[in-house]
Amino acid sequence: MKSEITFLTDEDIAQATALYIDVFSKAPWCEQNDYDDIFRYITRLLEMNTNRCYVYKKSDHIIALALGYVKPWHLGVEYQLDNFFVDANYQGQGVGTELLASIKNDLIQNDIPAIILETEMHTPAQKFYRRNGFEGLAQQRSLALICQLI
Repeated sequence: MKSEITFLTDEDIAQATALYIDVFSKAPWCEQNDYDDIFRYITRLLEMNTNRCYVYKKSDHIIALALGYVKPWHLGVEYQLDNFFVDANYQGQGVGTELLASIKNDLIQNDIPAIILETEMHTPAQKFYRRNGFEGLAQQRSLALICQLI
């Protein structure tokens, strides 16, 4: 089967939305996401002029996605990895590691020196990121907060 890693396009949004909903409906997340909400989220990401959303396809079927964007900060720029997920049928087979390696190579070629992300502690995702070179911030003092306005 032919596989490729490319940038996500408008033509991929419906398939990406379905995969997002499927993956995050399972443990450990067990989310109940609305199709229109996720479709709109992915569409808005693609509309950003700094988006860097990657798709891993096997025979034109999306099996993994990385949704993110480049953002400035006081020391330059970094890649904010907003969501990263692999079809449950392909988890544990190196697909995520291959996609992440491809992303790292692309970012290096484009002078983007770092990837930043948030994930739940004590989950398979945390173990995956640590195996792939991510480290916790030393003396982390940050706290994720949200102010719901509507």
